Amino acid sequence: MLALTFFGASIAHAQTWVQLPEAQREILAPLESDWSSITKDQKKKWVEVANRYPHMADSEKNVLQSRMSEWANLSPEQRRLARDNYLRTLKFSPEKKAEAWQAYQKLSDEDKKRLAEKKASTTKPTTVSAPTLK
Repeated sequence: MLALTFFGASIAHAQTWVQLPEAQREILAPLESDWSSITKDQKKKWVEVANRYPHMADSEKNVLQSRMSEWANLSPEQRRLARDNYLRTLKFSPEKKAEAWQAYQKLSDEDKKRLAEKKASTTKPTTVSAPTLK
């Protein structure tokens, strides 16, 4: 509990990567290169994740580290799309999501690829993804 208090207090002052305690830097290492561009609220959430980390099961720790690494390797456009997709999924009940996932899992690899290509070809350009005139 002392570690939680220590880590929790650190976010009030830790706005830069080097100001984080070493234990948090180790846990959040995949985010190091992005830390300076993360908002204060996002930093607070990540510090809270780091505080819970020591109490997670090994499998949860592995998933968290893997997802942080995947996120860190996404381009800004891929991150925007991931956020948009996540926000879109919040509109559906867990039951509807499970049904859709089960239906998707039953598709052949060829059908999954065709579905992905169809989605890519029908996606309208946004302010972020539209080509600019030069």
